[in-house]
Amino acid sequence: MARVLLDVRRAIALLALAGAPSIAQEDLDGPSFFVGGERLDKNLRPEILRGSVGGVVSLSFFYGSPEDHLPGRTQYDHLQGFSMVVCYDCRLRCVEESFSLAAPSIATAVGVDFVAFQCDNDDFDGDACELSLAMLVEAEPPFEGMTFPPTIEPLRVAAVDFVIDDVASCGDALAIEFCNGANIAGKVPLHNVYAAENKSFPAGTFDTEVRIDSSAVFRRGDCNSDGGGNISDAIAVLNAVFLDDFFGFVPACEDACDSNDDGRIDLSDTISLLQWLFLRGSPPTSPGIVDRGTDPTDDTLSCSLPCE
Repeated sequence: MARVLLDVRRAIALLALAGAPSIAQEDLDGPSFFVGGERLDKNLRPEILRGSVGGVVSLSFFYGSPEDHLPGRTQYDHLQGFSMVVCYDCRLRCVEESFSLAAPSIATAVGVDFVAFQCDNDDFDGDACELSLAMLVEAEPPFEGMTFPPTIEPLRVAAVDFVIDDVASCGDALAIEFCNGANIAGKVPLHNVYAAENKSFPAGTFDTEVRIDSSAVFRRGDCNSDGGGNISDAIAVLNAVFLDDFFGFVPACEDACDSNDDGRIDLSDTISLLQWLFLRGSPPTSPGIVDRGTDPTDDTLSCSLPCE
């Protein structure tokens, strides 16, 4: 649920941010919002997110506000607060409880008084999947004129995790885009605006996407990830467990090496494979050695295979 504060003054201030922009932004390279990876690339933009089917990615929120070179700190480059609204591909599931102001975050540094965050993962409620993030630097006494500072380099304010749905495919690009008019809480259409000089302005926006570059779908028993199941996979398990220092073999998909699906990679997996191959033993468990699939068992083993 959103972190809603009960103070009436704060609620009124938030509604002021939520409405449509009241003043047109002139021909200025003014404040902008960004989403993407935690780090910035060489162009001072958040990195594109990359993940695997069934995996988790962390989306960071940033703002940028170039110095306007006007005297005083109560100018349009000093943000009193903002409202961010983001629509995302519904093959991504926003994990609302993972939302955090964890460092490095300028919001923590300036000590924001009000934070409200909410996700809507419902693709069947008449609109898309979307989220909103609102912050006010000062929403309670003592009022000292604190603001978000001007900055050319985007500054991170918060982050939230997304789970990539199993229906996504390798090679997909899942859009995460700023949008206006989203009705996340079911009552107020929200917009991408920032507050400065006690007025609201439309913010510039820079979108991102999640690129599915690897996959957690695999063939159980295919420890060397060559597309089949044979004696070389039994050897690969031995190399991974006992001879990793000698051969330097690191499985790309640990789950594939766990042929008996007991959550561990050990000698029993080699025995299981050899029994299946040569002694009429049971075949590798789900998803099996023929069809690719995800691991039905919750364990600590990882899997990240290149897209086929």
